[in-house]
Order: sequence, then C-alpha cells, then structure tokens
Amino acid sequence: MNIPRLETDRLILRALQESDLDRYADMMADEEVARFIGGTINREDSWRYMASVMGHWHWRGFGFFALQEKETGAFLGRVGPWRPEGWPGIELGWTLTRQAWGKGYATEAATASINWIFEQKPALERIISVIDDSNTNSQAVARRLGQQKTQEIFHYKEYILPIWAISRENWYTRQSD
Repeated sequence: MNIPRLETDRLILRALQESDLDRYADMMADEEVARFIGGTINREDSWRYMASVMGHWHWRGFGFFALQEKETGAFLGRVGPWRPEGWPGIELGWTLTRQAWGKGYATEAATASINWIFEQKPALERIISVIDDSNTNSQAVARRLGQQKTQEIFHYKEYILPIWAISRENWYTRQSD
C-alpha cells in the first residue's frame, strides 16, 4: 500500500504502524480525548481501529495519517481525510493526544492533509468536518482552517452532528492570501 509521508515544519504525517499501538491505545483510553468521538476504547479495540484505518487506505486511497513530532519522534495522534460508509462527504478529522493539545499541531497537520487530498481528488469540491456542538476545541481548529458551520446536520447513531465545511475555491483563496 502506498501511503504517502507528508512533512510540515514540525510534523511528519505517515502511515500508522503496529509500533504506534501503545501510544494510540493510551490516546483512545483518555476520556477527554475520546469524549467527542464515541468514547474510550480498550487496547484490543484500538488495534482493530488501527487495522480499519489501514483498510480504509486500501479501499479509498486515503485515510488517517499517524502524526509524529519531528524533533522528538513522539506519536501525537491521527489526522486526515476519511469517508466511512454512510458518511456525508470526505471529512477531515483529527484526534490528538492530550499532551499535543494547544500547540497548533492539529491546524498544521490538517492544513497539510487538506492540501494533499485536494491534490489527489481534483473533482472534490469541498472538505467537511463533523463536529459536536460542545467540542469547542475542534470548532476552533475548523475556524483556523477556514471552515464554517453549515446548516447541514449529520445523524450518526444517537448523535446529531453539525457539518463544517470549506470549499476548494475558498481553501485555495485563503492559501494565497
């Protein structure tokens, strides 16, 4: 499978590796981190989810990247485009370890991911993010990316989730400013 490696000033976005399991499982066991993504999961389910991410890459040609800090090599989370079955569009999602919060890593990695997916999918008109109304941290990231809350709602299981989005045109306009 050809999963690209992207680099920013401070970060490496790469394929998940089995060696990421300990840190990934720790991240997904943190109640604050997992609060808006369905709740905590155990180590075994973390492994299954990582395998699912790799399958998403195989079937869709894109997916979550592992996020690694260049300076230390530390695993910081996951970020990237994905579209599971039944999703309302290609979503840019991010989940970072709590230690990585507040450092601008989500915005930096999301920017690289959006640039990459728009390059890979020339017909993609917009990128969305599905963000719970109570998730003010992710809303702040979405705003920094130029996404705006739309009037669209995604019903997923028992959740009623607003859709945030930015068009390709607006993305590239913001990048050139």
